[in-house]
Amino acid sequence: MDLYNDLTELKELKNEDPTKEVILDAFRKYGVRRSCTKNEYIFQENDPPDGAYYVQSGLIKISQSSEEGQGITLFLRYEGEVFGNAELLAGVKRRRYARALSNCQLLVLDGVKYTELAKENPEFAYSVAVLGARRLLQTQQTVEALISRPAAWRLAWFIMKLGKPAGRTIEASLPLSHEEISYVIGCSRQTVTEILNKWREQGLIEYTKKSVVIVQPEHFFSTI
Repeated sequence: MDLYNDLTELKELKNEDPTKEVILDAFRKYGVRRSCTKNEYIFQENDPPDGAYYVQSGLIKISQSSEEGQGITLFLRYEGEVFGNAELLAGVKRRRYARALSNCQLLVLDGVKYTELAKENPEFAYSVAVLGARRLLQTQQTVEALISRPAAWRLAWFIMKLGKPAGRTIEASLPLSHEEISYVIGCSRQTVTEILNKWREQGLIEYTKKSVVIVQPEHFFSTI
């Protein structure tokens, strides 16, 4: 059950944060709504950082271009998360690009207003600091998983991050291709495909191109 315990800890870092309401209130009060369609770019590399974003619904991937011209997915931003604020505070151009993996609803807070709040509102500034600290802890946990765990464990961990309970099963949509998943968890595309096929053959999951259902969570956890 180590996978379940590690995932629970990660979700607690992300969700059990009393300060996030302060940030959300600022987005609600000063932000504007933006609808994005699947595959639409939110911003691109070298763009000026003109705003911060809050995900009301949908899924966003933060990627970086490689020398081969392919995008390497670095982070995913889920419903209830903020992104695009680091460059604002650092005063630098966008280092990565953000793209919608599904139809999304965002709140966009103007960069000037965001910076003003960070400088002049102590409660907001503290909340931003807490957000950064929690992101750092999440990143450390992710790096630890990528370094110390086998590929099957890392893939299961990734699926569980996307999954939601559905009765006695856990259902996860897969908006990323196998190649994109391989970038996130640090293995080859072929390895991702082979592991998913193996789990399906073992009866641990029901798997289609865009979704995975863990049909026996207790047994699944014990085999990873």
